[in-house]
Amino acid sequence: MKALDRAIGYLNVKPRTKSQIVSYLQGKGFTDEEIAEAVKTLEEYRYIDDFAFACQYFELGFEKGHGLFRIRRELETKGVSPDVIEDAYESLEEVPDQYERALEIGGQIVDGDTGDMDYRQKQKLRARIARRLSTRGFSPDIAYRAAKELVK
Repeated sequence: MKALDRAIGYLNVKPRTKSQIVSYLQGKGFTDEEIAEAVKTLEEYRYIDDFAFACQYFELGFEKGHGLFRIRRELETKGVSPDVIEDAYESLEEVPDQYERALEIGGQIVDGDTGDMDYRQKQKLRARIARRLSTRGFSPDIAYRAAKELVK
């Protein structure tokens, strides 16, 4: 089977980055020349486009409630260059406000009135909110600021 055929089969499952295609084909034992030719063809026909992939990934990540840090980190692990990530981010028409989104997500954790909690309980709840927001990819300053706002 040719490298191009393998790459197209791999792309049929879901969109991939150039780096993912190259790694996949290397794992299948194709030579560098075969891989370069397959990648060139896929780029010509726009089957792989890291910029478009990153734009889509940002939009999907924001829909899922992920923070900017997480989305950028995931794109980097998929082999998208930092320049392409930055260009894709800047090209987005709508970027949700990270602080507002963090308040929304953190508010789901706060269950009712926190006025009757003692200091220690409030600290634990703030830490829990901040941890959840951090795992979702929000920056530490946004996570802690939102947690402090939600639990006064």
